[in-house]
Amino acid sequence: MAGSNPPTDRDRRELEVLHRLALSTARSLEFSEVVAALALELTMGIDRCDETTISVWDRGRDELEVAAGHTRAEGPDLDSVGETYPLSETPDLRALLHHTDGHVAYRPSDPCWSDEARRILAGWGWRTWLAVPLVVEGRSVGLIEVADTRSSRTWSRRDIAFCRTVAAQAALALRNAQLYDDLRQRVDRDPLTNVLNHRAFYERLGSELARFGRAARPLTVMVADLDDFKGVNDRRGHLAGDRALCQTARALEAASRTSDVVGRLGGDEFALILPEMVIGDADTVGGRIQRLLAAAGLSGSLGFAAAREGDTDPRALVLRADRSLLDAKAAGKGTHRIAA
Repeated sequence: MAGSNPPTDRDRRELEVLHRLALSTARSLEFSEVVAALALELTMGIDRCDETTISVWDRGRDELEVAAGHTRAEGPDLDSVGETYPLSETPDLRALLHHTDGHVAYRPSDPCWSDEARRILAGWGWRTWLAVPLVVEGRSVGLIEVADTRSSRTWSRRDIAFCRTVAAQAALALRNAQLYDDLRQRVDRDPLTNVLNHRAFYERLGSELARFGRAARPLTVMVADLDDFKGVNDRRGHLAGDRALCQTARALEAASRTSDVVGRLGGDEFALILPEMVIGDADTVGGRIQRLLAAAGLSGSLGFAAAREGDTDPRALVLRADRSLLDAKAAGKGTHRIAA
């Protein structure tokens, strides 16, 4: 048409990004895969973007949890997934999420950052970054952050507009993925205690072992068994037994960090995945769990085992923890033991 400008290389590249994103998000209902595709396309679609992080907003905890990351230099950033950041330290981000519109641009020199935060940002190499809310059906579900490690110049209107366009295009796919995730959560949960069931626990432990193999970071598993659970059922009935199982699950959750995972292996046997925990901390964790069980009028025996180099079988790791649990039972119950 007369007077129209021909498309530029950037126009073409942005259209290609939106097309690839539409295809990749249509192929999967896995929330993790959708946000990973979103992080990849944003990183590669904006010239000055060196790293993208996608975080999920946990309103109840008032924090962001990293769901996906991608760097231009090294590809997917799997190690950052699961890390959490309290919004109390960035009230403007909380306001942005509540408002569901707009953006926030940051630099490490901004007065909102503590010295510790600036040290972390320096380690990341972020010189400036842009935050845009992820909005699904008029409600913020998370945050997109694109970072520039080479320049601290102001973000252009076009960069901001493109981020918002990508976020808007991803909204329906994210909603569908969330619905699928909610369904899987119900399938993966033990109906009585609402912790992971046997199958889902071993799947999660398998993923954590794979991550352990890549990053060589500590990983510990704990197995717990109620002492004299049969006596509870025999003396007080099965409803009392069910109540004891639920109290055990709540005690384990109360003793856990955000990154820890509680599962029920069957009967009165529970297990806990403890990422990033060195085995030397088992005494502290075991003592905390014992106190919480005692407060509920229960007693349990605990066994701990640490992943070793070359470990790939989640069942073998749980078996080592289970053997240390048997040692705790033999030692008089109400205590814990650590696998050699």
